[in-house]
Amino acid sequence: MGKALKGWLWFWVPMLLAVSLLAASSCFAALPRPVGFVNDFAQVIDQRTRMELNGIAEKLRDNQGIEVAVVTVATTQPETPKQYATKLFNEWGIGGSEDSGLLILLSVEDREIQVEVGYGLEGVLPDGKVGSILDDAVIPYFIEGDYGKGLLEGTKAFAQALSGESYSRKSSRNPDLTGFIIFIFIAAFITLSARRSPSGPGPGGPLGPGGTMRRPRPPHIHPMPPTFRGPRGGGGGFGGFGGGRSGGGGAGRKF
Repeated sequence: MGKALKGWLWFWVPMLLAVSLLAASSCFAALPRPVGFVNDFAQVIDQRTRMELNGIAEKLRDNQGIEVAVVTVATTQPETPKQYATKLFNEWGIGGSEDSGLLILLSVEDREIQVEVGYGLEGVLPDGKVGSILDDAVIPYFIEGDYGKGLLEGTKAFAQALSGESYSRKSSRNPDLTGFIIFIFIAAFITLSARRSPSGPGPGGPLGPGGTMRRPRPPHIHPMPPTFRGPRGGGGGFGGFGGGRSGGGGAGRKF
């Protein structure tokens, strides 16, 4: 009787363990493979926005060696968006050898966005700054259901911070009047200059009593284009990520 029970245990226990492991693994969806810097698996980003996002990501990679991945999924269940983002970040290897990677993950049905930051960017993008950008530039659009616009404005804000520009806590939905103010100033200056200029020389000629000598116009000097740091990798589109690891930092928001 003891030998029969022992034989039964040796057969069924490994079998039950194998079945349990298979059942557990089937609960977790296989991670998708990256198709580019922008991975719209939930199909919520229009073509024009996708191209803009891709352009921002390419510029960051070529100029600063920073890899950005924008990902949308229907859901991350049974895992939380945070767990899913960390696994996806490490599986794809976003960020290269210096771990300078950034993952922006939107889970549509879970109504949550999660941003994962690589080790090499945690000093530039601390958790508080990531949360501020999400609150100001992303969530207002998500509440209205405009996922593409929210992702675009958020990615722009992250790129601004990564480029060393200060990010101010203001809603990106407010119109930027800087260009309009500059235009008004230039137009007013031209108008005043035209009123002060004579229509022609006076009776005494250009140098006589009634004349006015015009100052020669200075030569027009074209401004030099801005310079950037040398590229860390070649251009030409997406060629896969470089093996970076998540630092565990970042922030998430529900909406």
